[in-house]
Parts: sequence; C-alpha cells; structure tokens
Amino acid sequence: MKETLNELAHLGDSGFGQPWPRHGLKLLYWFANDCVSFGNDNVMISECDPADGDFGFHLFENRYDENGDQLLPDIDYPYYVVGNLNSPGAEELPEYVSKYNSPDLHNSNTDRIIVSLYDEEWFHRVYVTQHHDRSNYDPNATYPISRGLLMIIRRMSLEDFLEEMDYCTSILPVINYSPQTTNTFSPDFTAVTPSSSDSDDSESPASQKKDTIIQMDDHTSSFNSSENLHKKKGFWESVCTIL
Repeated sequence: MKETLNELAHLGDSGFGQPWPRHGLKLLYWFANDCVSFGNDNVMISECDPADGDFGFHLFENRYDENGDQLLPDIDYPYYVVGNLNSPGAEELPEYVSKYNSPDLHNSNTDRIIVSLYDEEWFHRVYVTQHHDRSNYDPNATYPISRGLLMIIRRMSLEDFLEEMDYCTSILPVINYSPQTTNTFSPDFTAVTPSSSDSDDSESPASQKKDTIIQMDDHTSSFNSSENLHKKKGFWESVCTIL
C-alpha cells in the first residue's frame, strides 16, 4: 500500500480512476459529497449504511494472499468495499458514476473504495484501490485518502474536479484514418477491440466482445498525434463526456 493521498496533485499522480472510461474519480466524488460528512474534530460521519448494503457496499474480508500479505492493515474494525457496478444495490449510485459501465469498455468497472467502519456510524479510514484480476486488488495501486483531500473534493463541482484531474484530456487516443466517401468496410476504418472490464467474483461474466468501428468523415489530413486530435473538440466530446 502506498502513502496517504493528501492533495489533488497526489491523487492525480496516483493514476487512480484514469484513464476514461474508468469510474473511480467519479466514484470518489460521489463518496466525498454524498456518503461522508464531517463532525467535530473532523470525525468522518457515515451518511450511508455500508453494513446494510447501501449503494452496493459489501464486506471486504482483507484475506491473506499467496505471499501471506494483506491488502490493508489488520484492525478490529470491519472493512466494506463499494464500486462494483454489478453488485446488488449499485443501481442506487448516481448515473454519472455508472453510465459508462460495459464489458466492452476496458477497465470501466475496475476501481473501488474501501472503508473501515467504527460503530456503524463513523469511517475510521478510507482507501482507493483497483482490481488487477477478477478476485485480487493491486497493492501498488492502493492508497489511503486523507480527510483533508475529501474536504477539498467536497468544495468542488464534479466538472471542475474532473478537469483538475485531466480526466478526459489525459486519455486522448491516437487514431489514423483517411477521409471516407462510402459506407463500406475498407482499410480506411480503424477497428478498436476493447477488452472486457476487470471485475471481482460477484460480477457477472463479461459478455462477448465486439469490434467498435470508428468512422470519421473529414476533408482534412490524417491526425498523427493526440495533440492534433485534442483540437477536434466536436469529435472528442463524442468520445469522452465528463458528465
């Protein structure tokens, strides 16, 4: 597990929730604004009920791996995990968190938030993490989140938060294409085959992958870099929408 993330810059450097269509940054924004509040002495008050399965929360067992290590510290408080968009209760999450969940969009459901819960009313610790296969989390991508960072996120709009994280501009694809004059398949099409999203054992099996065909009609020369593609705002907005 890595060092605590205390600032937006730390969160950006961690790579959590990046790139699109991963949902972790939007999940974290929802958590900071709707699932936690702050009381006296900045105590983190739970505004949801993880033990009751709200929003897809379920018990995280913090099991030992094959090397005898645990993902999180061994403490007396129970851990709960949220973020599996296929878990019962996850339909309660806002649409902006779940709208791009698809087995055809690589890693669109890989991010998680894990909390330790004290007396069913207060969060003891908050962590962000991600799957690296169907049943295991990546210890090198697991970070504690500070109270201060959650407070910073609470003061921002979702759009400003995602812009500050360069959520869309950091994942511009490089697509080579030629102007199209017909609707038939030809080498002028770029076929993109995304792999299925990472998931844990509670998720349904990934559906069969399909090729996504991107046709671009333009009379300009081909794009050869993500910098040029970024200038095509209309196209990019159709690929990645912040909200």
